[in-house]
Amino acid sequence: MSNDFETMDSWTREEVAEFKEAARLKDAAPQDAVTAFRLAAVPKKDPGLIIAEGDSWFDYLPGTDLIDCLTHHSLYGYEIDNHAKAGDTLENMIYGTEIDRQFHRAAPEIDSILARIARYQPKVFLFSGGGNDIAGDEFESFLNHAHSGLPALREDFAHQVIDVVFRKYFEDLIFRVKARSPHTHIVTHGYGHPIPTGKGVDLLAFNFAGPWLRPALVRKGILDESRQKRIVFGLIDAYNEMLKSLDLANDNFHHVDLRPLLDPDTDWVNELHLRNSAYRRAAAAIHAKIQSLL
Repeated sequence: MSNDFETMDSWTREEVAEFKEAARLKDAAPQDAVTAFRLAAVPKKDPGLIIAEGDSWFDYLPGTDLIDCLTHHSLYGYEIDNHAKAGDTLENMIYGTEIDRQFHRAAPEIDSILARIARYQPKVFLFSGGGNDIAGDEFESFLNHAHSGLPALREDFAHQVIDVVFRKYFEDLIFRVKARSPHTHIVTHGYGHPIPTGKGVDLLAFNFAGPWLRPALVRKGILDESRQKRIVFGLIDAYNEMLKSLDLANDNFHHVDLRPLLDPDTDWVNELHLRNSAYRRAAAAIHAKIQSLL
């Protein structure tokens, strides 16, 4: 491999798996994994243990993800205790929504994460969430049918969900983290601008997940591609603006705006996930934010 990160997009599944394994093992990685990826290690101040919670941008099986890039020994080499789970939602991550077969409430994962934050007092807590609360089955609730004569986007509903409900979720997360570790910084992001192409995640010739955007738009009779893009981009922009306002209001909460870094036309491998090189570029922005806090 070379230092041209665009070559990451041509990796085979085996090369992606090797990169992810090397990231998991870090300095304990076998020598062949170290030499296979000749990536220039980035000088950094060491924040110590970082704790992370999130969705598939921190836990993406078919390709690299942000955590892979941040932990890989030949890139940033951060030590990250990662609790992310692909497909997870804000509500579940922050409060817990899972139940067992007898309909008893399961112990929320956030309780164990907060306990670890209290124990280790990390300088940084990485968080990735919100995409699964808007995309997929939930996306239709943001839309009016084109034949109704109403605006395509239910703007009042979108405002209620993003600026009231999601904001309250994050405010509670900020409060709970600060109560257990006053000097821990929460670093999050608001994704980028995906195009509703109808592409999902394919594994071994089968559709594994998605698509999450285009089906809802088509079901609602919203067929013009430029109109589809405006709706999706507008929701992403509203979400980022909400996170940005929380950043301004809280000294321990930091929003990394990835929108300027990610090209809607070239950086997405499907409707919700990035190409390997784009995750690498996004990881660089998160690395810069982490370093600015140390």
